[in-house]
Amino acid sequence: MISVILPVFNAGDYLKDSIESILNQTEDIELIVVNDGSTDNSEEVILSFGDERIRYVKFEENKGVAAAFNEGLKLANGDFITFHGADDLSLPHRFERLLAEFCCENIGYVHSDMLLITDHDIPFSYWQAGNISPDDIYSFFLNVGTPFNNGSILFRREAVEGIHFNETIKVGSDTDFVLKVAKGKWRSFHVPEPLYIYRRHQSNLTKQRSYDELAGHIRINIKEEDLISLPEVQGIKGEKRLLKAKLIAGLALARRWMRREGFLLFYEAIPLVKTERDRHFFEGMKGLVEKNYKHAVHHFQQITDRDHIEENYLGEAFLHMKNYKEAYRRFWKALQLSPNYHSPVKNLKIIGILRGFNLIDKHADHFK
Repeated sequence: MISVILPVFNAGDYLKDSIESILNQTEDIELIVVNDGSTDNSEEVILSFGDERIRYVKFEENKGVAAAFNEGLKLANGDFITFHGADDLSLPHRFERLLAEFCCENIGYVHSDMLLITDHDIPFSYWQAGNISPDDIYSFFLNVGTPFNNGSILFRREAVEGIHFNETIKVGSDTDFVLKVAKGKWRSFHVPEPLYIYRRHQSNLTKQRSYDELAGHIRINIKEEDLISLPEVQGIKGEKRLLKAKLIAGLALARRWMRREGFLLFYEAIPLVKTERDRHFFEGMKGLVEKNYKHAVHHFQQITDRDHIEENYLGEAFLHMKNYKEAYRRFWKALQLSPNYHSPVKNLKIIGILRGFNLIDKHADHFK
């Protein structure tokens, strides 16, 4: 059985369609609806169904989506668990399709792509996910953000056992939850189909939130014990491991919109700079942050006998300068030094995309 946890806060305009899309699934389900202090007609819509598969909980005041998810987790009886938006939709065979991919015991969660629609049911974008290994989760989180389309995930019950949503986080509690699951022993499986329809409208746009609200879930996941778990710094001894981890994470965050957190990590790394080699690496990474790529190349090239990390970031500096041949050479060298280092592999992909992107799936070409 699948437990579907549906938090509701003033979603009356879309709630009927959302609930119907869940109840019309082909698999055995229970639908746990948590009314998070709604003041519109949401309760009326919920009670209009009278379906014995619906379990209804009502908060007298708004506690936030994380609290609603946690309440649903406490009540869930299913072998599998999923979290559903009150204004989103599931395709009729969604759960059947996801369940079919739990073919191995080490697969803890299966997820899909999403089609994005407006509040007027107009499709406007497609959100593609992908398979990602547990070792790569944290690096992806720093560089990109959430590794999966959170609403599209179906979890094995054992994978979420003992894990809860952080109710102190106003934005990103779902990403934080998924990160906790993904950093464990479980592997994921990706279904490259839009099984989940995500509705985006003004009330759920994160751009309306403050910087501190948006960055909250990032800050609690950049502790030193998290940083030194980065795959690329494994095998590096002592303070040099933490130095490189802070600079790698600082660059990743600064390249996104979290320059404050990125710069703070660079500042924290300064006392760890003990040798001339450390100084050149620090200055090279600083050049990447400041987009002074000649400065970055100069300092990385001062390091003799470069390791895989230094070769990779020298390659990134060349890539920014559109020196694709030299960037290719550096990424290739990084992989020769460390064959399981994922970053240069991604950077080789980036070179290919920048030089010419060829999508194998040609279905859309017929409609251009």
